[in-house]
Amino acid sequence: MSKTVVLLTLLLFLPTLCLGSAAKTPHRQPLSARQAFALIPTEIFENTRAPLSEREKEQLADQGVNARWRIAEDSRDALRFASTEGLPEVSLRMFRSERGAVAAFRTEDDDGVCVSELWYISAGGHAAPLPPPPEPDVDDFFRSDRRLPGRLSSSCTYCVFDKGLEVLPSFASDGFPCSLDPDNAVYYLWNGRSFVKKVKKLR
Repeated sequence: MSKTVVLLTLLLFLPTLCLGSAAKTPHRQPLSARQAFALIPTEIFENTRAPLSEREKEQLADQGVNARWRIAEDSRDALRFASTEGLPEVSLRMFRSERGAVAAFRTEDDDGVCVSELWYISAGGHAAPLPPPPEPDVDDFFRSDRRLPGRLSSSCTYCVFDKGLEVLPSFASDGFPCSLDPDNAVYYLWNGRSFVKKVKKLR
């Protein structure tokens, strides 16, 4: 067999060899909540009275404890951080999709108000801040037949829970704050691709 024939034979089998090698290459495993935490800046801890330096964050991710925080819950999709100083806990919940995941933090400020922060984690392990869903219409919180005072508007914050985000509204009438009990609760539930609005009747 001439050298030319041998070379052509190798070239014909090269794609098959490459495909066989690629098939044996393991797929990249999705990041755990703890691995995702190591990628994300510690801005959510700035809402507590015990913020983290980068070094303290690395220690917490690697060892599960530092001088002011410890990991109290550690699973594939959830982390919970307990303060050694009795501060409100910080939690991290992973909402996964085929293209990556949303890492959702939750804590409380000094007034007990829920504070949430969202980060997008790509399949390649890159993290970027993610804005919350658009605020729902003020009408979503009330029955259609309810009489409401003046020109009503709402300002909303979001609170992470195990199925997605709960919308927490505060209301104003003609620009002045007013206290109203909503008829409906509004959520953005994770459907495996995105957060989808869900209105649930309260009364």
